[in-house]
Amino acid sequence: MKAALPSPLRLAFAGMIALAVAMGIGRFVYTPILPGMMEELGLSPADAGWIASANYLGYLIGAFAAVGGWAQGRERLLMLAGLAATAVLTGLMGLAETMAAFLVIRFLAGLASAFVLVFMSSIVFGHLAAAGRNDLQALHFG
Repeated sequence: MKAALPSPLRLAFAGMIALAVAMGIGRFVYTPILPGMMEELGLSPADAGWIASANYLGYLIGAFAAVGGWAQGRERLLMLAGLAATAVLTGLMGLAETMAAFLVIRFLAGLASAFVLVFMSSIVFGHLAAAGRNDLQALHFG
């Protein structure tokens, strides 16, 4: 027996929350904590730029990697993995002390946030279209 799909409004709202976690925490939380990181860890502006660039590169690669249909039928699993990775990687940022660790963590956080964006959008838009509620797509993006 197939499980009933959530209401279109609930699904759009869930998509919005997933994006808030992945994009808000996973990608953009870095900006307000950057000055403190620079001061406490002795990071230069160039170091901070490299760390931010690692995140953007991860996001770009993740966005390209998520397309092409290879994940068909596994979108939910991959989106949930992206959310879990976002939580773990956010915690690891507080433990990292080396430039190499920051670069790896931020790169992987970029990958994770791209996977959440692409796969959650695919899930939400597919279900909203099937329910005839394309008007709720904007809610997904907050």
